[in-house]
Amino acid sequence: MVAETSSTVGVGEGRAAARIRTVADARRLARRRVPGPVWDYIEGGAGAETTRQANVDAFAQVQFRPRVGAIGGSPAPDLTTRVLGTDVSMPLLLSPVGFTRMMDPAGDVAAARAAGAAGTVVTLSSLSGHTIAEVAEAATGPAWFQLYLLGGRPGAEQLLDRAKKAGYRALLVTVDTPVPGNRERDLRHGLSPPLRLDRRTVAKMAPRVLPHPRWLVDLARDRFRLELVNARTLELDGTPLSTADALFHWIASPARWEDFTWLRAQWDGPIAAKGVLTSDDARRAVDAGVDAVIVSNHGGRQLDSVAPSVAALVEVVAAVGDQVEVLVDGGVRRGADVVKAVALGAKAAMAGRAWAYGLAAAGQPGVAKVLGILRRDIDCTMRLAGAASVAEIDRSLVRVPAEWER
Repeated sequence: MVAETSSTVGVGEGRAAARIRTVADARRLARRRVPGPVWDYIEGGAGAETTRQANVDAFAQVQFRPRVGAIGGSPAPDLTTRVLGTDVSMPLLLSPVGFTRMMDPAGDVAAARAAGAAGTVVTLSSLSGHTIAEVAEAATGPAWFQLYLLGGRPGAEQLLDRAKKAGYRALLVTVDTPVPGNRERDLRHGLSPPLRLDRRTVAKMAPRVLPHPRWLVDLARDRFRLELVNARTLELDGTPLSTADALFHWIASPARWEDFTWLRAQWDGPIAAKGVLTSDDARRAVDAGVDAVIVSNHGGRQLDSVAPSVAALVEVVAAVGDQVEVLVDGGVRRGADVVKAVALGAKAAMAGRAWAYGLAAAGQPGVAKVLGILRRDIDCTMRLAGAASVAEIDRSLVRVPAEWER
């Protein structure tokens, strides 16, 4: 299966990747390559999408206070760091993204290979089109697993067992999704949450699909394998669950703080709670025994009109930053954003849409190109800000709006 997906990396994708100079370029090429409904899934947010855009805009409100004359041109800054016991080549990790196989047939396999080559972490979503084992086999670097309680606790136990056997190093439990958000773009396309995309829905969207022949040919070569394979292969009391049943049990029993005691009994490695935005919930996460808190509003795809992630990061770090590792996800489009996040107390930043743009634009070469762009910008920003290593990036390097610190 993995060998088949690797064959989708071809000349066309290499040419497309060569045109990517910035994350914005990847975004533009992705929008051109994929059909409208797929693009709207990648780009869309909940409600009026104010939080989705605020995530990006908020980084511009963080200003640098550089230490000039602090470092020379050689040696290069040390970008390496350690997150949840995993050594990485830079303080940027790949966030979990669902339904990536509809963006490109290589999907999470491409992400795992590109992340490994870049020396950083890939995080596999429960809602992947590739199996837990396939992505682990493709990964040449560290891999983490993101959990939704598909099939309820019994289904989640099966997912966790597979992830443990496959060698995933950390578990990310998404806590901000008791129900999918009000994603109006998907609703306009008749894709009711939780999103289901298969041969039937592709046919239904034919008028919007046909103007994107390269995407359609790639999908056909992949035999329209768009199922949520990790949901489809679960059982309950020995009876196979349908994908719809697995999703129903997840929505009926989303993750709650009391589940973390049970999760700790199922998982031997580090556990992070993803989707925390307030000091109160950060403390609840610590009380629940997590090893890390991931400040995230789900890319603005859940509850609209919440704080942008980087603003919420300030509050969360002040509350629990001396007790657990804190990461942040949402709005990262430049390496400078990563440096700002670390300066505000994050161990690392995580990016989702940025690598999804690269995947949708040019498959695995596109993901690799985006990661290379972000790495170079982290390096450049550290040089200009006067930080010779990630350890030297601290709060003195930035200023934030006064209201963020109240």
